[in-house]
Amino acid sequence: MKFLMWMMRAGVICLLLAVLFSFAGALHPAFDSLSLLRVPLAVICLLFLVFPLGARLRLMLAACVMLGAGTTVPMFFGAKAADDLRIYSKNMWFANRTLDALAADIRASGADVVALQEVSRGNRAMLAALRDAYPYQHICDFSGWSGIAVLSRDPIVQTQCSDRRAVAAARIESTQGPVWVASVHLSWPFPYGNARTGAAAADILARLDGPVVMAGDFNIFPWASSVQGMQRAAALQVAQPIRPTYDLQGVPLLLDHVHAPGGGRATYRALLGSDHLGVLADVSLTR
Repeated sequence: MKFLMWMMRAGVICLLLAVLFSFAGALHPAFDSLSLLRVPLAVICLLFLVFPLGARLRLMLAACVMLGAGTTVPMFFGAKAADDLRIYSKNMWFANRTLDALAADIRASGADVVALQEVSRGNRAMLAALRDAYPYQHICDFSGWSGIAVLSRDPIVQTQCSDRRAVAAARIESTQGPVWVASVHLSWPFPYGNARTGAAAADILARLDGPVVMAGDFNIFPWASSVQGMQRAAALQVAQPIRPTYDLQGVPLLLDHVHAPGGGRATYRALLGSDHLGVLADVSLTR
C-alpha cells in the first residue's frame, strides 16, 4: 500500500510539472507541443483530487486545474458583438478539387476580406474567379503549394511577405479606416518549425502601424506560446468561440482561428474540399 501511494504521489508530481511546463513554450518549443494537452492535463488533475493525497498535493492539484482550465476553457465560450470587419479564413488544401463550392461559400459569407492558405498552382484559378467580388489581391508565393493570400473588396495600399512561410500582410483602406490583415500559415509544432515561423510572423506584426487582424492556419492551439507571442506583437484577442477545425485521425485540433484588437464572434464553415474547416468572424478593430 505504501508503495502504491508513493507511486501515486510521484505520478501527481509528474502531472503537476507537465501542466507547468505547458506554459514554458518561450523556453523551448517542445513545451509548446505539451501545451496542446493542457485541457486533458487539467481534467486529470481534477480526477486526482478524489484520492487522499494530503492537503499540500491537493492544493497544488486544484491550482493546476484552475491554471490549466482558466487559460483555455473560456475561449470555447462566449463572443463579443462586433461588426467592424468580416473576415473569412480558409486553408484551401493545395489539391482541392471543389473550388466552385468554396468560391460560392466565400461569396455567400459576405466577408469584407478573405485570408487563404495553401494557395497552390492548382487552386489559384479560384482567386481569379473571385476577382469580381474581391478585386484587390495580395499573394505571397513560398512554394508551388504553400502560397498565402489576402483578398479584399477595398483597396490594398501596402503589402508585406515574411522571409519564410508564415504570413502575407496587406494594408487595406476599409470603410472603418486603414487596417492590416495578416493571413497566417505556420509550421507544425515541435519537432517541426512552429516556433520559428511564429517568431517570423510576430516580427512582421510588431512593425505594422494601426489595427491588425490576423487569421489562418496556425497549426497549433490559440493558447500556445507561439500564437500568444503574435497576439502580443499586435495587441490582439482571439475571436470566440474556438472550435476544432482539423481532424487528425480522429483527434480534433484547434488549428484555425482569427484574432483582432477587440476579438469578435467566430462561426465555422464546411470543409468544401479541404481538410480544414473555414472560419468566418465578425471582429472589432478597437479594444
